[in-house]
Amino acid sequence: MNNGFYARLAFDNLKKNRKIYLPYILTCIITITMFYIIHSLYMNESILAMHGGAQIQYTLSLGAVIVAIFAIIFLFYTNSFIIKRRKKEFGLFNVLGMEKRHLGAVLIFETLYIGIISIVLGLVFGVLLDRLMYLIIARILRSDYGTGFYISWKSMLITFALFAVIFALIYLYSFIKVRISQPIELLKGENIGEKEPKTRRVMAIVGTVCLLAGYIMAICTKDVVMAIELFFVAVILVILGTYFLFTAGSIALLKWLKKRKKYYYKTNHFTSVSGMTYRMKQNSVGLASICILATMLLVTISTTSSFMIGRDDLIASRFPYDFSAQANATQDANDAMINDIHSLLDDNNLTIKQEVACRYLPIAATQNGNLISMQKDPVAMPFLLVVMTVDNYNNITGEKKTLADTQMILSENKMSYEYDVVKLFGKEYSVKEKVNAFVKDGFLANGTSRLVGGLYAIVADDTELNAIYEQYKLEYGENAGSIQLSYGLNLKGDEQKQVDFFKAFKDILQQKEYNAIIISRAAQADSYMSIYGGLFFLGVYLSVLFLMATILIIYYKQISEGYEDKKRFDIMQKVGMSYAEVKKSINSQILTIFFLPLVTAGIHVAFAFPMINKLLGMVALTNTALFALCSLCCFAIFSIIYVVVYLLTAKVYYRIVKNANKN
Repeated sequence: MNNGFYARLAFDNLKKNRKIYLPYILTCIITITMFYIIHSLYMNESILAMHGGAQIQYTLSLGAVIVAIFAIIFLFYTNSFIIKRRKKEFGLFNVLGMEKRHLGAVLIFETLYIGIISIVLGLVFGVLLDRLMYLIIARILRSDYGTGFYISWKSMLITFALFAVIFALIYLYSFIKVRISQPIELLKGENIGEKEPKTRRVMAIVGTVCLLAGYIMAICTKDVVMAIELFFVAVILVILGTYFLFTAGSIALLKWLKKRKKYYYKTNHFTSVSGMTYRMKQNSVGLASICILATMLLVTISTTSSFMIGRDDLIASRFPYDFSAQANATQDANDAMINDIHSLLDDNNLTIKQEVACRYLPIAATQNGNLISMQKDPVAMPFLLVVMTVDNYNNITGEKKTLADTQMILSENKMSYEYDVVKLFGKEYSVKEKVNAFVKDGFLANGTSRLVGGLYAIVADDTELNAIYEQYKLEYGENAGSIQLSYGLNLKGDEQKQVDFFKAFKDILQQKEYNAIIISRAAQADSYMSIYGGLFFLGVYLSVLFLMATILIIYYKQISEGYEDKKRFDIMQKVGMSYAEVKKSINSQILTIFFLPLVTAGIHVAFAFPMINKLLGMVALTNTALFALCSLCCFAIFSIIYVVVYLLTAKVYYRIVKNANKN
């Protein structure tokens, strides 16, 4: 037999098995297209020239790595479906005289055909759609459209090399699977596993423990720092728990139902429970994979869409004033800086709508009962104590509170102080009242308090503030900080004028060497838009990949189950069940199993919500209602898509079963 025979046989095999190969080839084409596009965008220098281009380019580079890893895992996974389905065909060829090396030659040509078609069409579609994706990014970043048609030859070469290696590895895997199998195993490849599955109690228990542990971490973790540390641990536990419970827990549950005689020995329950017992054994990994992919899709798209929809609120929260300054200098130097700011505002025809100046003393402290002391013990959990005067508080809030020199007003930020007296540097202050958090962000809401919590202590006047500062310096020595100035302006004038003013004052800051940090909301907006826009683009991009993977796994499950059920379908009718009863029984099994991953994914997202919400709060997304709404909408849209996929693939399943029954 020459190579021409193997080539023709491979082509005929692909044509004959087009029902299972066409979706696979389409998936390969889409995956290659998406990898080329994201890598080409990463290589496109026009994106680097946009506002925030460096951030979006970094996001795209991460996306390219994720797509590459996804392609390797997913294409191997889907190819395993095909090899399992074709084992009987390979066994027949083997029995008819073809040796394993001949089957290997056929597999080479089949892989070659699939690889060439997929890579060529994937690159063609990638080049054609690359410009569209570029325009979408430019629109998200509110940038000019820049260059015209663009082809990244380096991205084409990397794409070709990556997927050539993937297809070569897929061939080796397929050939090894065929090579090590005996002819009788190949002929009965589809029927392996028909014995009643064993109950794996240990695996079921471990799966339950893993899942509950992950859920408990997500719900009970109150501290943001702990949420960061435990997030990936919780994710791994939930993934392991999902696979273990789908594999072993479902079988244990069905066997328990079989022991309930009053429940089991009814027509509908008898056939559905028996059918699902075998289905769970054969398809538990596929169902768990659908569940995990659905969960990843829902979390990814809900978080990134929350960023994009709430971007204006995020920027406003992160930068509460149009212009902010934090100075760490003497009172005279701070006054001189403010005078320069006023002069420059006049030169740029900008009018002040609101002006806030606040002197405050930040102290890294620890608490022991009602005693607050310096943070000197590295083991003790610190918090940020911010001391300021009541006049500054009134200036920020517009209130008119007064205090005696032995009184304090406290404001808690992600921590709780339960005492009526504060002992600070040997002096006792009675807590006159507690007020809600009045500083949402800006320099006063220091990044340390965002992570570990903070306490605002409001005292009577500058005399009391300076006295606390002197005691602070005595205890902390040369490592003591200083009283700082937080200064904020809201301005009348367009954003470009504000940006010009900001740039001009940066020059003054360097010339006069003011010890200060300045921020402009308008100047920072583009940078933050690039971050949020890049995350949103990547989230949608990856969600498309996850959705495609979910659909393909569902499709192959319906095909494989259709061929597996054709014998049961025929036997049920021969023992007296009507066509309608058989169809009802099988439909009940399919619906139960099909929607189990969707329901489980919804439960995963619900339990993950509190922990993810805390993590989003770190990047100033504190709108819990918005995140909840985005999560619900994403789940509703995904559920609709899921139902549509079920209806379409169910038709393929019933067509296989009906045709098999006629034959």
